[in-house]
Amino acid sequence: MSPNQPSGLLKSDSSAWTSLQVDTYDFYLAQLCATNPVTVTQNLYSTDGQLLLAVGDLVTHNALLPLRSFTLVKPLSGCIHIQRLMNNADFLQHMVNIIRDTEFFQALEERKYPLESLRPVSEMLEQFPLVQQRLTVMAAQMNDLFQRTLSVGLWSIFIAQEMRLPIIETQMVFWAAICHDFGMMHIAPQILAKEEELTAEEWRSLQGHVEISRQILRDAAEFSEELINAVYEHHERSDGTGYPHGKVESEISLLGQILALADSIVGIYYNRFKPHGRRWREVIPVLELNRAAYLYRSCEIVSTMIFRSEIPLDNVVEGSEVPEFAERMLQQNAHLQQWFTELSSVLTGLGYTHGDRKLHSLQNVVLHIASTFKGSLLFKEDLRESLQSIASQQGIGINRVVEDALLRQQEMNFHLHRLTHMLQMYMGSGDCKNPKIAEKLDAGLQKIGGFLSPPTSQ
Repeated sequence: MSPNQPSGLLKSDSSAWTSLQVDTYDFYLAQLCATNPVTVTQNLYSTDGQLLLAVGDLVTHNALLPLRSFTLVKPLSGCIHIQRLMNNADFLQHMVNIIRDTEFFQALEERKYPLESLRPVSEMLEQFPLVQQRLTVMAAQMNDLFQRTLSVGLWSIFIAQEMRLPIIETQMVFWAAICHDFGMMHIAPQILAKEEELTAEEWRSLQGHVEISRQILRDAAEFSEELINAVYEHHERSDGTGYPHGKVESEISLLGQILALADSIVGIYYNRFKPHGRRWREVIPVLELNRAAYLYRSCEIVSTMIFRSEIPLDNVVEGSEVPEFAERMLQQNAHLQQWFTELSSVLTGLGYTHGDRKLHSLQNVVLHIASTFKGSLLFKEDLRESLQSIASQQGIGINRVVEDALLRQQEMNFHLHRLTHMLQMYMGSGDCKNPKIAEKLDAGLQKIGGFLSPPTSQ
């Protein structure tokens, strides 16, 4: 530990993994070895005493294949040396690159956050060898995840600075952001790359990255419990609809809530806007629709930051295209409304006296969807006429109105997918102890399954 290291980032004890097998991350190490040699620094034994890899061995694909049938005494990742690790200067340059390549971050840097302000936190990287290792592998083997991670880190530190948090907490939430998805490097690539609908089991596996990230930091990185807890909470939501524990706002740490919001808005942008050439400015309406899920103060700060960037809205649809656009929306609306009706009927029909916290969380999602979208243009019976009327008028901002309707429709589609998968995982977990309720939910899922189509991640 460096004598200059802020003590609040570190914890005093660490433990070792005692029962591990070669996994996805180890094969990423082998892929990296082809261009950046990875060598073994300690003899690696199986739990029955067999020497599997010796000091100096290269971590190649062929060297790993025989290890898959053994349980290891120590994780391979803790017994290796990468010839060229990402250093402080590399890390800062990566952050500079993402700022320069991103219109929104560049606008913020010009108006509020000079690059020089990132130098102190970037110069901490070499004090965390495991983080150096993980970022080196991530940048080389999962570059899209690496770019997203840097974006989450930038958002987290900017939000913390806007909230005027103490320097130690600002640093802590930044490093939590940098480490939060380390567990994704242990998820099977076929799950991450799958384009069709994930099964409930695959969703459970994907959600397991939260626990894996926590375990990596707890067992190896020696970060403080506050930082580790923020990582563990980055998919929790203030309204109780997150995972892994369905915490509510009062149960989620401030750093966890900041990280959760930063991770969400990056997911929204990368998954739903960037592929279509749309801008960060368009995240605001989606954020407005989900305020109940996040710390109110953080949402206000994010909206202010985006407005401050002065990035304009792009045109979603021209006036002459409105009739065709409205027809597509009407067809999708019918599908979404029927889907929501089925979900609502299944979950609210169970009553609220069952005492099952997880089931209450699912019912809360129904209420959230209903309250969020009630009264919006999305649910107007005369949607076609409304849009055509707007298009015929001059100077009232057709784009703004159409954008609102389109974003609300996309957001409702996301929430219905999310709720359906939450219900599937609840039923698959065995947590439902009431046979009558389980029977009703199972019957409901049979009907609801027909509504599923490939979801948009967030």
